[in-house]
Amino acid sequence: MPEELASTEQRILWRRLCEKLPNLPVRLTGEGEVTLAPAQDFREKHNVENPELYAVFPFRLVAIGKPDVEWGVEALRSRADRGAFGWRQDDVFMAYIGQKGEVKEYVAKRARAKHEKSGFPAFWGPNYDWVPDQDHGSILMKALQSMLMQVDGRRIYLLPAWPREWDVEFKLHAPFRTIIVGKVKNGEFIHLEVNPKERLKDVVIIPQLKTLGHCRTTCSLGSRIR
Repeated sequence: MPEELASTEQRILWRRLCEKLPNLPVRLTGEGEVTLAPAQDFREKHNVENPELYAVFPFRLVAIGKPDVEWGVEALRSRADRGAFGWRQDDVFMAYIGQKGEVKEYVAKRARAKHEKSGFPAFWGPNYDWVPDQDHGSILMKALQSMLMQVDGRRIYLLPAWPREWDVEFKLHAPFRTIIVGKVKNGEFIHLEVNPKERLKDVVIIPQLKTLGHCRTTCSLGSRIR
């Protein structure tokens, strides 16, 4: 953070707080794998949430491009509660740790879950609460966007959890007044435009696509395209 955006007293307080924060809680599974834990000491579960995965979202401590992403993958695999409906965040967790096959299944299931007595196809619910269930649709949108793009500081990850077999055209807004336009067809990135062009150096394309095809960009694609 730039110095002028916070006082010396605030910075001292924040440093003291950071020094007191415990390490991210983890545990061993029955197979001896390290996985995220909901707390250092956790004995009973009373709700239908998986709080250990909050380290993946919304806090982004474990995610694509960060260390120990396998802890999140293991926590997802061993989670106690599952579902693609209501405010459940399974789809978003899957996107942020790159689980393409699972998130494809979950967002498709979520999109099809129409309320049968409503004429409008996006009136989902009631799920946990009411009709229309805005939570249900919000998770769907968040998951789709996270499948297409994730950001971490200045770095932009494109297609981190997008299924190879899904064609897509997109226009997305990233931090620092960045706009990204792209088109993927038959597993090939055939168009990529990054504005402003100097932000292209911050772009990382996650999947190993067969070929980039004929990409038209505002500047050279460079070695960041993988």
